[in-house]
Amino acid sequence: MSNPNKEEKNPLLCHWADQMAANIIREKGDLDLYTCASGITPSGTVHIGNFREIITVDLVVRALRDRGKNVRFIYSWDDYDVFRKVPANMPDPEILTQYLRFPITSVPDTTKRDANYARHHEVDIETQLPRVGIKPEFLYQSERYQAHRYVEGMKKAMQNRELIKQCLNEYRDDAHKMKDSDVYWPTAIFCGKCHKDTTEITGYDGEYGVSYKCECGNEETVDIRKFGGIKLGWRVDWPMRWNEEKVVFEPGGKDHISPGGSYDTAKLVSKKIYNWDAPVTMRYDFVQLKGVPGKMSSSKGKVISLVDALEVYQPQVLRYIFAGTRPNTEFAISFDLDVLKIYEDYDKTERIVYGIDKAKNEDHLNKEKRIYMLSQMDGKIPEVMPYQIPFRMLTTLLQIHSGDIDSVIKYLGDVKPEQEETLRQRAKCAWFWITESAPTWAPEFCFELRNDDKPVYVSKEIAAAIKKIHEDVVPKVSDFATDKDCQQAIYEVAEALSLDTKVLFTGLYNVLVNKDQGPRLGSFFRIIGKERLDKIFSHVVADENAGAKKAATSAKKLTPAEIDQLPPAERFSKRVILKVSKIEKVEQHPGGTFLYILTLNTGDEEPHQIVSSIVNFYKPEDLLGKNIVLVYNLKPANFRGVRSNGMLLAATDPTTDKDTCEVIFAPQFEVGTILEPEGFTPPEEELCFVKPEKFADMNLCTKDGFVEIDGTKIGSNGKYLTVETYKNGSVK
Repeated sequence: MSNPNKEEKNPLLCHWADQMAANIIREKGDLDLYTCASGITPSGTVHIGNFREIITVDLVVRALRDRGKNVRFIYSWDDYDVFRKVPANMPDPEILTQYLRFPITSVPDTTKRDANYARHHEVDIETQLPRVGIKPEFLYQSERYQAHRYVEGMKKAMQNRELIKQCLNEYRDDAHKMKDSDVYWPTAIFCGKCHKDTTEITGYDGEYGVSYKCECGNEETVDIRKFGGIKLGWRVDWPMRWNEEKVVFEPGGKDHISPGGSYDTAKLVSKKIYNWDAPVTMRYDFVQLKGVPGKMSSSKGKVISLVDALEVYQPQVLRYIFAGTRPNTEFAISFDLDVLKIYEDYDKTERIVYGIDKAKNEDHLNKEKRIYMLSQMDGKIPEVMPYQIPFRMLTTLLQIHSGDIDSVIKYLGDVKPEQEETLRQRAKCAWFWITESAPTWAPEFCFELRNDDKPVYVSKEIAAAIKKIHEDVVPKVSDFATDKDCQQAIYEVAEALSLDTKVLFTGLYNVLVNKDQGPRLGSFFRIIGKERLDKIFSHVVADENAGAKKAATSAKKLTPAEIDQLPPAERFSKRVILKVSKIEKVEQHPGGTFLYILTLNTGDEEPHQIVSSIVNFYKPEDLLGKNIVLVYNLKPANFRGVRSNGMLLAATDPTTDKDTCEVIFAPQFEVGTILEPEGFTPPEEELCFVKPEKFADMNLCTKDGFVEIDGTKIGSNGKYLTVETYKNGSVK
C-alpha cells in the first residue's frame, strides 16, 4: 500500500478552493493577515443550505493556510436584527408572537434551554461545527452594537446618507429609485421604552445626536456613543463591517451576488464611504433536499439542520459532498437511496488516495487526493487507511446484529484500533438510515432476522428444499469463495427439486425474515453464518395448510427441454439476465495483449470481474466510467488464468471479414437495471448459469439501431438499448 502523504505534485492548484485562494492573493496582495468572513441572522434553525456558506469559507481558509498564509475566519451572528416572523418549528408560537419587531436577542427561548431565542440557534450550530472540523471565531453583533464599537462607522454613514442613497439607487430602475426629496436614514432604532423597531428618525445633529419617535408614543434624542439601541441597516452594515474587520473574502448566495444585487451596492458603499475595497467573493447556489425522513420533516418543519445531516452522513462524507461540488452548482442533500451512491463515491476516492484503485492519470490522482484532504477534519490523510465496508452491507450486518455495533465489529474481526472510531461513525449513520429512511425509500432493504424458537410453518415442497439446503449448503457456508458461489449452490437445490427459484427464494425469505424479499441470499447466508442458520432452519415445519404448496406447484420450474420450445424472446427471459453495469477499472490482462480485465459495479455489494477481448477497439479511457450491458449469469470461464464472470454485449458487422466491435453502452439506464425483451418482466432472482453456446443460440441482433431478439426490442420501462455504428448487425 502506498503512503498517501507523499508524492504529491502541487495539489494546491487543482481544487476550486485553491483557485479561489490564488485569486485572493493575486487581488489583495501579500498580507500579514487574511480575514475571511461568513455570517447569518439566527432568526431560525440554521439549515443545511446555510451550512454551504460556512463550509465554502472553511475550504478557502484551508487553501490559504496550506499556502502558508495567516488566516482569520470570522463568523458573524447578526443577532441584533429584528425578529420579523415566528418559524413553524419552535414551541409556544403565541409567546414568540408577542416579541415581533424586537431585536432577536430580546426574544425568549421558548424551549427554556438558552438565554434567549438567538442564543438557542447560535448554540445549535456552534456545538456542531467542530464535529465537521470547522472552528471559526464567532462575533456577536448585538454585543458589538451595544458596546458602541461601531459608533464611528454609524456616524460616517449618517453624515454621508445622501451619497449612500446614490449608491443604493445605482442599480435600481426608475420605478424603484429613491427620489431626491425622499428622506433616507441608513440607521434603524429600537425604542428605548418598548424595545421595538417601530420608530422613525426625526433629526440628526451632524455628530452623535439622533432624535426619534416611536409608535408607542415615546420620543427622545439620544447620543449614539451611549445609546445601544441604534444600528445600521444591513445594506450599509455589511460594507461597514468589511472595513471594520478588514475582510478580504466573503461568499454570498446567488440572490445577493447577482448583477445589481446587494453585493454590488455594498461594494460601492464600502469604497465610497469607508474607503475599503470590497472583499473577493464567489457565488454559492442553493441546496435542495431529497428523501427527507418523515420524522425529520415533521419535527423540524421541513428544515434540515447540520445535526440532521450528520445523522446519515459521517462528518468526512458530508464535507466530501461539499468539497467535491463547486459552490455555484445546485445539488441535493439526499436521505434516500442516493445515500448509498454518495458513500460509494467517497470510498472510491479513498481507495484511489491510498493506491488501492488506480487513478486515470496524475491530474486525476491529485484532484481526488485534494478533495479527500479537504474532506478530513484536520485536513490530513490518515496514516492508516480507514476500514472500508459498503454502506448497504453495513446495514445488513447491523440488522442481523440488532443494531449492536460492538457485535458487528467483532464479526468483522479485522478492524484495527486506529480504524474503529470512523467505523463506529459509519455504523451509527447506517443504523439511522436503515431505521429512519429506508422504511420509506428502500423497504426491501429492511428486515429483522428471525430470533425465536417458534415453529415456522411452510409447504412440504419448501420444507424439503430447506432441508436439502440445511444439509448441503449450510455446513459449507463459510467455505464458499464468493457470495455468488453460495448463491449458485442454492439455485442448484431448486434445480434438483424442479422448484421455481422465485418460490424457493420467497420461502427462504419468509423463514429468515418473515418477508417475501430481502438481501441477496448468497451474501445473506454467509453473513448470518452456520450457527444461526442451523437454529432458524431447525424450526421449519412442513404443513399442508401453510399456503405455499399451491404456489409452488403452479409455479413449478420448466425443464430445460420445455424452455427450448418457448418462443425466442420468452426463452431469453427464462435463461438470461442482462444487467446494466458501470466499468470502474480497466486493466491490461497480464497474459494476453488483446484482453482487458474489467472491474464492474453491478449494483451488488461486491464488484464483478470479466475478461473482454476488446483491446484493439477501445482504449481504457474510452471505457472507464461507462455503463455497459453485462450477461450477468453467463457461466464463468478462465482466460489465461483470470476468471471471467460474464461478458459484455457488443454489436458486430456480419457482412465483412474484418474484425468489428461496438460495445453497447447504456447511459440511459441506472446501474443494476435488469434489461428484458419488451413485454417481459425481469426475474425476481438470478437464474442459473447459462452456457456460452446457449446464449449464442439466442441470436440477438441490431435492427435499425435497436438491440432486439426475434423482432422484440430489449430494454426497461419504455427505454431501449441502441447502437450508433452497426445498426443492422449481430450482437455477441
